[in-house]
Amino acid sequence: MLMSKNCVSLVKHHKWIRPEGHDTGIKVFNCITKNKEPLIVKNKNFVTWYTCGPTVYDSSHIGHASCFMKLDIIQRILKQYFNLNLVTVMNITDVDDKIINRSNASKVPVQELTQRYEKEFWKDIEELDISKPDVILRVTENIEIIKNCIEKLMKCKKAYQAENGTIYFDVGAYSNYGKLQNISSENPEHEHEYKKSSMDFALWKSAKSGEVYWESPWGNGRPGWHIECSALASHIFGPEIDIHAGGIDLRFPHHENEEAQSCALHCKTQWVNYWIHTGHLHLKDSEKMSKSLKNTMSVSSLLANTTPQTFRMACLMSHYRKHMEFSPEFMATASTNLQNYINFIDTCKNYLNGLITVDVDNNAMEQLVQDSAEIIYGALTDDFNTPLVVKTLNKLVSAVNITLHSSKTHSSVSKSVNVVVILNLVLRTLNMLGLDLSYKKHSESGSDFVEIMNILNDFRQNVRQLGISKKDQQLLEMCDTVRHNLKNSGIILKDHGKVSSWST
Repeated sequence: MLMSKNCVSLVKHHKWIRPEGHDTGIKVFNCITKNKEPLIVKNKNFVTWYTCGPTVYDSSHIGHASCFMKLDIIQRILKQYFNLNLVTVMNITDVDDKIINRSNASKVPVQELTQRYEKEFWKDIEELDISKPDVILRVTENIEIIKNCIEKLMKCKKAYQAENGTIYFDVGAYSNYGKLQNISSENPEHEHEYKKSSMDFALWKSAKSGEVYWESPWGNGRPGWHIECSALASHIFGPEIDIHAGGIDLRFPHHENEEAQSCALHCKTQWVNYWIHTGHLHLKDSEKMSKSLKNTMSVSSLLANTTPQTFRMACLMSHYRKHMEFSPEFMATASTNLQNYINFIDTCKNYLNGLITVDVDNNAMEQLVQDSAEIIYGALTDDFNTPLVVKTLNKLVSAVNITLHSSKTHSSVSKSVNVVVILNLVLRTLNMLGLDLSYKKHSESGSDFVEIMNILNDFRQNVRQLGISKKDQQLLEMCDTVRHNLKNSGIILKDHGKVSSWST
């Protein structure tokens, strides 16, 4: 990171500068212009992405999980749909006021506390099938990098040391503050005792008695929260980042302060080209989910009552920028959507295997594929509109189901290739979004399970045909009982005339 010692403020107005480079064809909401802007990346061979990671002083809740899930969905879209080589970096804040307070209250050493909750965080991420970042940077392992950035800000007169020993960023020496969010003028009655301005923020906090600290040219202390992300992101990506992401609650002051100090550090008018912020998760008829409101639900509690795929579907059904309402009804809808897709896949396979014989209008099917694919492309290029993608898939599945379950049967062995095309479109889109609805093994020996189910299905099929031929109601009721009991175990039996099939 090279910078001039005579670094000065370069801008007077809050403007977003459209970057030069490769136009991805995607439009993303821009919190500075308040419009959707073309996503242009500096280098078409790779895209830089930085995410603000967790402060590991407590267990994560599903509000955190929804943020990381939605960012994971966007990353998958960029990588798998638009074929962009995305390089992702995340920090872990393992020293902070909250961590120190929790350590003191629980009488657990800081390092032991942070290691415990970081391990729990990654376990949650894995169980939710959220991809881990390519690079993970812990604050305590990169203190020298952070101190170097603070020293450079001191040299270019963008930071100062107050009487209490703390180093503050001088907002008054930077003329483009308030870029990401409108900020009202400060009230002189709330001036801080040691700061030049109440808006100045700490880069290096002077150590208090008994607290963890590191040595520095300005005395013993530890880094402030905002400088951590700026220093670590700049260390990996340099003076410019394509995408910086986090929850909407981080836009101010965290991201605002990151942008200000990083622009000052690199003598640039723009450090991050695109900010992506996810909406809050709300409980039904309640405020946002947060630890301060004491209304949180842990990830483990969530997964005790639902599946990771159902939670992902719920996140897909709500736009990443919008607040997401978490309720039993909403989760039930997400679960129903998933089951409809599973049933659709099974129906298509039964058609292709000859268990369902119907006339298919190839021209109508071909048009359906074309229209659906175009809508999906338009939705994903329009600020990652996943709710529209889900709606489009639902309509597509419904239309094909109506055809395949119609009474217009035929005896021809020919099959419509468009059913295969539609099935592939649905599977490919769901897989790209992180939903794998392919067959899951129900035991360690998956092949044994399949073999056993085939034997059971064939036996029930023969018993059912015997009951039909002899008009034996008792045999037919027994077959229905087997089907009902297997459904309770997640296995679906379907009868197609004289033939039966099963699916999970």
